[in-house]
Formats: sequence, C-alpha cells, structure tokens
Amino acid sequence: MQKISIEDKEISNNSSILLIAEVGVNHNGKIENAMKLIDHASRLNIDAIKFQTFHADKLILKNIGKAKYQKRNINDKESFYKMIKKYELTNKEFRLIKQYCDKKKIIFLSTPFDKQSVDLLEELDVSAYKIGSGDLDNYPLIRYICSKNKPILLSTGMSTLRDVKESLTFIKKNGIKKIVVLQCTSNYPAKFININLNVIDKYKQEFKNEIIGFSDHSIGIICSLGAAAKGAKVIEKHFTLNKSMEGPDHKASMNPKEMKDWSKKIRILELALGESKKEISNNEKGVLKIARKSIICASKLEKGTIIKEEDLVIKRPGTGISPRYFQDVVGRRTNKKLYKDSILKWDDFK
Repeated sequence: MQKISIEDKEISNNSSILLIAEVGVNHNGKIENAMKLIDHASRLNIDAIKFQTFHADKLILKNIGKAKYQKRNINDKESFYKMIKKYELTNKEFRLIKQYCDKKKIIFLSTPFDKQSVDLLEELDVSAYKIGSGDLDNYPLIRYICSKNKPILLSTGMSTLRDVKESLTFIKKNGIKKIVVLQCTSNYPAKFININLNVIDKYKQEFKNEIIGFSDHSIGIICSLGAAAKGAKVIEKHFTLNKSMEGPDHKASMNPKEMKDWSKKIRILELALGESKKEISNNEKGVLKIARKSIICASKLEKGTIIKEEDLVIKRPGTGISPRYFQDVVGRRTNKKLYKDSILKWDDFK
C-alpha cells in the first residue's frame, strides 16, 4: 500500500488518521462564518478543513425540488437551485479562505463541482481533490481533475461495489495512482443501520493499493470510532458553528465542542490500537512477575529426592520455573535440601 502526502501530512497504513472537518456549505454563504470555522478547527487537533466549490448555474437545473433530507432540515419552499445559490462563495472569498487556512496552519481542501471550480482550486494550489459521491460517475469532471495530477479522495455514497471499481479504474487510466476510497452513506443524518462500516473491510480486501477512509454522516462519534478501529486512515465529519442554523447539513454536523471531543476520542483510540506485533510491553513486565506463577515445593525435600507431583504446588510469584514445565520437573532428582515454599530453579536438580 502506497503513501500519500497531502501538504505536510503523510497518509499510510502506519500513519495517524487524517481528520477532516467538513464545512461543505455550513458557512451559509458568509465568509465570516467560514473564517470562524477555520479558527475553531485549527484549535481542535484537526488536520484539514474542507469546503465545496461550485457555481450554482453549472450545478443544477433551476426548477427541481430539494432532496427529502433537505426539505426535512429546511423549513421553506424555495427550489434546490435557490438554496444552493445562497451558499455559493466567490473566487475572491475562496482566496481569502485559503490564505487564512495557511495562516492558521490547517490544510485547505475543497470538493469542486465543475471545471471552473477545479481551475480556481489549482490557482489556490490545493494539495488534493475530493470527488463527492454525486460525481462518482461524472467522468468528464473526473478526467479534468486527474489532469491536475493531485491525490484524489473519492466518496462512494449511493454506489455499488461495481460502480466504485469502475470509477477507480477510470481514475487510474487517467494517470492517478494516489487515491483514498471513502466509505460513505449519503443521508444527512445517516441512520446507524445504514452506515455499513463492514464495507471498510471489503474495500481493504478489494483495493489493496488504495488508502481506505470514512465520510461520516451519522450522529455522534460512534461510527467514526468504529471506522478508526477498522483501519480507516482518513475520516471526515460535517462541522458547523451551531446545529440550529438554517441549512441542509447543520443537523448532521458537529459543533466545535462536539468536534473537539470527536478528535480527542479518535486520537485516544489511535493510541489504544497500538501495534499488531504481540509482545510483552515494558509496563507489563513488572506485573508479569507478580501475576504469573512458579513451581513451588509443597513440603521439605531432602537432597537426592526424586520429585513426584504431590511434592509440588503452583503459586505466585512468577520468578521461578514456569508451570508449563511442570511435567519436566516431575521425576528429576534434587541436588540439595529444599524447604517448603522454596521457589524452584533449574539448578536445584541434577
């Protein structure tokens, strides 16, 4: 499995998890909200903050309705287009956002929805591209993104395994080998029963040369922790200033306090996962001598005694001969007088 570098962050099976605060459109079209979110994320042990770059006129027809979750989360009757148009940021605003991310030393990422947005992100020297689940089959856009020769993070919501394989094949044919595949369920919020964290295991089996991650649209931290335990090396979570704000994604997002807890718990879990090599830790060595047991004399034994089972007991501490050698000790002849409760050593025998 390869290594991928996104700015100064290296991602591999042996690296720490890349944590992404997914703003999306949770700035509600206001640059000041975007800056506040960057401020918060930069203090929360988060590696990257991600936005969405789009032009509403190029993204959606003007007369279609919202998705069910959007209708549920927004109490108005405006069209999908009008909703999206409100959240569109200008090129100038994105330049300011990128500059502020650099100042705050947090990685800037964004999902482009059209070629002009890709061009803007190239101007901003974005270090990787996120392809949203809705564009997994948008081969013209994917081809254009591939032409920029940057790592790609591919969300796979609303897709079958075949869809994902075909998209990955297309990306690789267009010259990109550094790919992160994100398990994702495209609902906001997604119910636990629909998260399917076991897909992470399937992806690890199927895509051995790719890094596997998780785009979490569920409520709370449980699914992110589960993904981390399964080996996801990129995890993103929607981020908002306030979950009661008007907008399609705020209710499925974390506020700064929740995201602080999210990142803290994931970092603790990373420590707990440790290494796959099974060995005695330094902290266990002191406990081992007390918790393990040794072969002990059950009674006084004269020199030259041939040891029988009833001459022995097994007790703590574990500083003598291990009980695994019990039958090897039986039948041996003592070379000196041994007293009751003596901890047997190999040099006690002829």
